[in-house]
Amino acid sequence: MSTAASTAGSTATRTAAPAPGRPLTAVIAEHVVRAGDAPLGDAQAAATRALLLHNLTVGLAAHGMPLPGIVGDRALPWAEQPTTAPDLAFATALRMGARAQHDEHPRSVTHLGSAVTPACLAVARRGTDGARLLQAIAVGYQVGGVLGEALLPAVRARGLRATGVIGPIAAATAAAVLLELDADRTANAIALAASRAAGTTEVWLAGTDEWRLQTAAAARDGLESALWAAAGARGAPTALEGRSGLLHALGADPIDGDALAEALAGDAVVEQMLRKAHPVCAINQAAVEVAIALRERLAPLDPDAIERVAVRLSDADAGYPGIDLAHPPASWPQAMMDARQGVAVALADGRVDVDALHPGDATVQRLRARIDVVGGLPATDGHGAEVEVALRDGRTERASAPRVEIDAGRAGRMALELLPAAGISRGIAEQLPALVDGVDAPGGLARLVDTLYGIEPWGSLCPR
Repeated sequence: MSTAASTAGSTATRTAAPAPGRPLTAVIAEHVVRAGDAPLGDAQAAATRALLLHNLTVGLAAHGMPLPGIVGDRALPWAEQPTTAPDLAFATALRMGARAQHDEHPRSVTHLGSAVTPACLAVARRGTDGARLLQAIAVGYQVGGVLGEALLPAVRARGLRATGVIGPIAAATAAAVLLELDADRTANAIALAASRAAGTTEVWLAGTDEWRLQTAAAARDGLESALWAAAGARGAPTALEGRSGLLHALGADPIDGDALAEALAGDAVVEQMLRKAHPVCAINQAAVEVAIALRERLAPLDPDAIERVAVRLSDADAGYPGIDLAHPPASWPQAMMDARQGVAVALADGRVDVDALHPGDATVQRLRARIDVVGGLPATDGHGAEVEVALRDGRTERASAPRVEIDAGRAGRMALELLPAAGISRGIAEQLPALVDGVDAPGGLARLVDTLYGIEPWGSLCPR
């Protein structure tokens, strides 16, 4: 069991440990029901609102992007204009993850927001209490983060993607809160979702489209699991720890129920999340940020005056599939994962735009060839990085960052920058931060839904 599943913090109320031998689905379900009825503390509520704003912003910013299944003659009607709740969850999640800018939980390397939030929004009603919506989202993050951290070593060892494995369970628990399922039906939802865990990281090496579909499927499959459980479908009580359960399939270590309950009642996962400032992999966020800062420090900087660049990451991050790409990226997904490409664009342009990542102009490609990715940094909760730039005149500049922080001011600037560029009106971009900040006030969710009405698929963000 990981540290996250063996210790508990003081940010949430501790719960009584379950009786020995209780199925893990029941342990999680009891936490979900209890936490779903407990008001969020101020810090957790603020963190959850910030995550909601971030994921809505980057999802709206994907408006008009050429995504699989929603453009051209081969568009899939249920993905382009969804009419059912699971289809809406899929379409919303597809857009939230489209720019690779959705949030990430570094301790589990899981994109929780783009799995949990679409599932919640798809079953919320316009008149739903916004505070209840935030509770449901926070519960999904908590279950996904704690379980994901415990299973991460096994997930990585088998080349699986944490979002595909953990995302359906996180989404199912969040949806269960909004559907007001009791503990038995919530346990069934968890069990059903566990059987839909899937997704490999081969996508990062091949540069293909599975990564977007994996996240979208996690939101849809989790919501469907909760809906089926609400309708009476049953799942194996020992779907996680059973002789042929998910842990066995992963080759994971056993999880102690008491420690799991303690971790679920412990430190708030919503306060541990990394919100991406740049459209690159979470592992590359700090490296890109540091490269931008170094460019400003060296201004004016001629990229061709750079002799070598060393990008230092933790061993786990440097070894993650696609980060240390041996050849120039052949597709946008490869470019988004490639630390060399992201740092090269940052040093050349002073920022990283979606369109600049691939294929990258001649300057970027020359600079990329002079960048090395190495391990050796201590692992941090925020994918820290150090960048060293050696210039041809003999100077060397070095800077580092433990993570990338996005405060309220930066979140507002992202909305103003990204949304008009994606075809969203400046008026909506200006309103969105305040609307989300007030989502848990009386009528707050209705105001948010009304403002986004007419932007597909956000026009049906919640049933009206």
